[in-house]
Amino acid sequence: MLSLYVHIPFCVKKCLYCGFYSTQYTPELSDAYLSALELEAASCQETFAGREFDTVYLGGGTPTTLTSAQFERLCTILRNHFSLSASAEITAEANPNTLDAPALDSLRANGVNRLSIGVQSFSDDVLRTLGRSHTAEQAQDAVKLARKAGFTNIGLDLIYGVPGQTFEQVTQSLRKAMELEPRHLSAYGLSLDRGSFFAQEAEAGRLRLPEDDVTAPMYERIVSTLTGAGYGHYEISNFSRPGHECRHNLNYWERGEYLGLGPAAWSFISGKRQGNVSPVSEYCDRLRKGSSPLGATEDIDPSQAVAEKVLLGLRTDRGVDLGLFEGEQGSHALAGVAKNMGVLRDRGLIILRAGRVQLTERGKLLADEVIERLVT
Repeated sequence: MLSLYVHIPFCVKKCLYCGFYSTQYTPELSDAYLSALELEAASCQETFAGREFDTVYLGGGTPTTLTSAQFERLCTILRNHFSLSASAEITAEANPNTLDAPALDSLRANGVNRLSIGVQSFSDDVLRTLGRSHTAEQAQDAVKLARKAGFTNIGLDLIYGVPGQTFEQVTQSLRKAMELEPRHLSAYGLSLDRGSFFAQEAEAGRLRLPEDDVTAPMYERIVSTLTGAGYGHYEISNFSRPGHECRHNLNYWERGEYLGLGPAAWSFISGKRQGNVSPVSEYCDRLRKGSSPLGATEDIDPSQAVAEKVLLGLRTDRGVDLGLFEGEQGSHALAGVAKNMGVLRDRGLIILRAGRVQLTERGKLLADEVIERLVT
């Protein structure tokens, strides 16, 4: 499977917890970015000639800060330089306050068939803590507008473990999210992303995330509520109606190949990981001068490949197919992973079923510990 990721690095404002590269939207900088993106796409066209992309993910940043004309130009660039499968999943991330009827019509007209809306919470207090620029009411209205515009495959993102957030607020957000009947729900525990305002505050001792005894019950409530309502728990933080798993992210977790375009975007092709420079100004300048936008190249050694295969595979409900693992990584690698399986199984953290190793629900709470034991 082959995926295409495009990083659109523009936001209305920077959220306090976000460590992804983004900058303030301006029409002039966005136009310059699109010109550079076209040059980067052209430089990759020959490499991917004859291959079809099965998924496209427009992330950021906030892709929906682009005007309708800019968004049409973006999609034209992609279709002019790459072949997309007739059944390609094409996802656009969006913030609620950037979605109106014209924007949604533009997304639909340009082939987007899946929306991932960054709600994060249906509590205005929690949204203020996170530094979000929308309200809970705007989030509900955005989902309703999207459905009215013809979108059926809608995913919502939620965050738990926010400083000061209560168990009741998590439960309430979950209930309001389910009332909107999304086909996909992501629930992420808040983390301190490097470079984010929250990370800087934590380093200075002015902010502290809730302890595990506070966040674990939140996660357990999310899991029990969503699975009880018929959502499949197909990855540690992700839930979907049957058949509506995010195919793009599944490709990441299966270590499939993906091409990343745009500043700060990463690619994984032929076992090599490469990342573009971050500042959009440098990205544009390099491409305008005929230089490569690459800022980092990483060759994956065998031990790292083993760790990634286990780390990513165990995140999903499919787990790791031990037969395929041995075929790809070798019997020595399998023996190294298997040596601690018995202990972990006895502790109720993993199960071995039909030649696969999978996390139990308790194991998902302790996933980092389980994975460390398996790959060391």
